[in-house]
Amino acid sequence: MKYKETIAIVNDPEVTLGALENKNIKSLNAWEIDWGNMSSSYDYIILGGHMGAYDTDKHQYLFSEKEWLSRSVDNGSKILGICLGSQLVADSLDGEAYLSDKIEFGFKKLNFIRNDETFSDFRDTEVFTWHRDTFKIPSKAELIANTEFPQIYKIKNTVCIQFHPEVTVELFDNWYDSEVSKKDLKNYDVEYTRNKLINYENLMNQKVNIFFKKWKES
Repeated sequence: MKYKETIAIVNDPEVTLGALENKNIKSLNAWEIDWGNMSSSYDYIILGGHMGAYDTDKHQYLFSEKEWLSRSVDNGSKILGICLGSQLVADSLDGEAYLSDKIEFGFKKLNFIRNDETFSDFRDTEVFTWHRDTFKIPSKAELIANTEFPQIYKIKNTVCIQFHPEVTVELFDNWYDSEVSKKDLKNYDVEYTRNKLINYENLMNQKVNIFFKKWKES
């Protein structure tokens, strides 16, 4: 089988590929895409963003992106959604993305509901979370792991992850460098989490790249 190229859909210029930057992945900005001409001959990564999947009044391209996702998931395209990406997939089908009662921030241990070798490198470790929105998974999706919130689910050839396996210290600093983030996290120990990320960054980089390889080969 021919090895498909991978395209990353950037929904927010501050939320990029992070630890996956050097994997020969082409990036496209969601707000510049002609969604009607997007080919099924690629694998796709749908990246995160500060907006919600429902913020279509502020980011009108989300309408077209969700319409494309609905068709593409149904057609069996290979898609990996990360954070906002997982919320957009849920919202494009019969799930729902919505504002949660609290922010999930920091390192969390996943509770695995189903065994799946693709995600085995996230089983005996902590993963990095930072999100205010959460979602109800689509009715035909299979929940793989959760915390207080859904974290991994699969539907057809689409895999969705709520946490950020791709995060780096540089990305973290970019995300935190805003008045909104500082206000949202005023009651959280940001310095502790950042120091933990510094200590774990190399290991996390290894794990996300192993996961990426498994995803591509699955």
